[in-house]
Amino acid sequence: KNMQEIKILKKQLSESFDMKDLGAAKQILGMGITQDRKEWKLTLSQEEYIKKVLDRFNMQDAKQ
Repeated sequence: KNMQEIKILKKQLSESFDMKDLGAAKQILGMGITQDRKEWKLTLSQEEYIKKVLDRFNMQDAKQ
């Protein structure tokens, strides 16, 4: 039932706004998103941001 409600809401929104469904989010605000539906877990990762900061300060070989 919940998915049906989501489909209805998306349809209503698309009637008022120019939009397209991109599927499940994989990234938001520069953070990676992984979801384990079976375990009910949502994980946010800043790994890519950390790599960019390390590159910027030439610290790629820093210990984890």
